[in-house]
Amino acid sequence: MRMVFLVVAGLALGLPAVAQTDEFMKECMVTASEKMCSCMSARIPADQRSNAIVGLRKSNASVSVSGNLLDPKTLNQNEMQGLNAVVAAQAYCM
Repeated sequence: MRMVFLVVAGLALGLPAVAQTDEFMKECMVTASEKMCSCMSARIPADQRSNAIVGLRKSNASVSVSGNLLDPKTLNQNEMQGLNAVVAAQAYCM
């Protein structure tokens, strides 16, 4: 019984990270393969994951609406840091 509780507690604590991973994968796969996105997801630091998701979301929206790349001036500092983490992960995974 104690082991079941520990497993359930561990799963509950891990859900936010899993949800963020799913959101990252969803945004990443708009422009990249699942293999590339999985590699990139593993390389994004936990403290930058939510910023990376927002930055990717804005980048994807910019391309889909205007066909143009995102203007970095439209990002706040956190979003820019998140996109920098994405670019670094992408370079590593290529």
